[in-house]
Amino acid sequence: MKKYLATIIAVVLVAVILTGFFIAKNAGAFDPPAPTADPEENVETGQVFSFFSKSETAFSDVVGIVSVYGDMELVLKKQNDGWTSTSHPGLKVISNNVNSKLNSMRSLNGRVAYTGEITESKKYEFGFVDSKYSVSFTMADGSENKVVFGKDNQNGGSCYVWEEGTDKVYLVGVYNRTSTVITASDLVSASVFSFEDNGQISGVDISRDGGDLLKLRSVLSTEADVPRSWRVLYPLERNGDVSAIESLVTTLTSTMLEAIHELNCEDLSVYGLAPARVRVAITDPHKTTVLSVGNSTPDRSGYYVTVDGGNDVYIVNSSYITYTDISPLSYIDRYVYMIHYTLLSRVELEILGRRYLMTYETSENSEDDRFTINGTDVNISGNDCRGDFKRIGTAMYGLRFVGLEDEPAARGELLAGIRYVLSDGTENTVECVRRDDTTMYYYFNGEYTGGYGNIYLLTSGNADYGILGTIDNLYAAMNLTDTQAG
Repeated sequence: MKKYLATIIAVVLVAVILTGFFIAKNAGAFDPPAPTADPEENVETGQVFSFFSKSETAFSDVVGIVSVYGDMELVLKKQNDGWTSTSHPGLKVISNNVNSKLNSMRSLNGRVAYTGEITESKKYEFGFVDSKYSVSFTMADGSENKVVFGKDNQNGGSCYVWEEGTDKVYLVGVYNRTSTVITASDLVSASVFSFEDNGQISGVDISRDGGDLLKLRSVLSTEADVPRSWRVLYPLERNGDVSAIESLVTTLTSTMLEAIHELNCEDLSVYGLAPARVRVAITDPHKTTVLSVGNSTPDRSGYYVTVDGGNDVYIVNSSYITYTDISPLSYIDRYVYMIHYTLLSRVELEILGRRYLMTYETSENSEDDRFTINGTDVNISGNDCRGDFKRIGTAMYGLRFVGLEDEPAARGELLAGIRYVLSDGTENTVECVRRDDTTMYYYFNGEYTGGYGNIYLLTSGNADYGILGTIDNLYAAMNLTDTQAG
């Protein structure tokens, strides 16, 4: 009897173990860790250059640096508590500038995107193989550390970064990649735009050939750890693309004077500086600094410039003066109107002769959300199509600029009108008016927005988030015929 009892107990134990295994497996306990493409709030953060925390003397123990920035490799060696460049012997390195960059690295924190073994496939996945941005360190004891910046994440606002030998991959702002990696221009004293705190910059104005090109104003946050936002004032007044503008600010504030060409110049027009071809003014709460840019040098490697209206002519490398070739549209929030569906009461849509009324009833529990389209509940007879319904909103919010243009003399054919009614009674209207066979102008609350977009944003299929395509997809999912579709 004891023999059979032992057998029964063993069988029960095996069953329990197998049950626990399958429960854990179904819960994903054995799934390989996956990268987080776009981390949410309250995720784990940490020190990106973690080797600095290994010892109290790690900062002072750095005796060699190899910084790779694109096609440039900069090699620095510490000698007698100062820094020199062995890759660029003619570069007069300001040692405090090197220490300042090291301090920036030591204080750089990121959001953890992945924790686990960094295999070769993971290196390819995050863009660490053949990266063009990295910093390597040689320590006093001969050990080495290397931090590699990889590719951008899905939304393009952040990039992956990894310290070799560790098991964590971080996400930092893309501007951290260019502002952290050391370049030769970081090490000389001739900084054009020298501010105590670049995070306090409140205005950027760029003009070209005597006319305005771009006007930007920042809105500084009063809350700790909340970044500033940006507003575009010209060529049209709209919210700014924060990532693109911060990248521009980084480029501008990195501008260095490469050489002195002529002091106390009596005729600035010789260099295209009277008047200047390009004028850049940057403002913080304490001062405004102006860079005037003239003709390119004979070998086209640089531009003649003056600073703050002076008559001393300097040369800056042409790599710093690329922003005048970028469309101002790049710095503008291109989306005509966006609002979260939980704030909506109803949306009235008229598009290419088809009319729809969409209603929204939302609660704290999304499972209780109720939506209708032309009077039909989209959670129809237990066939839950609420996700397909919300996709229509995503398509409507996807209306975006592809170009800027002065307001037309007369309004053309109305292709689409979207009237948003919020829960608090606020109403906003977006109108799409034909520009030509493929594009349409945008109007917001009856006012011209200053730009145009592609008509296919209205007509393309569900996979491409065309508004009509997402509506057709919803009706197909509900197994109903859309009487508006004709």
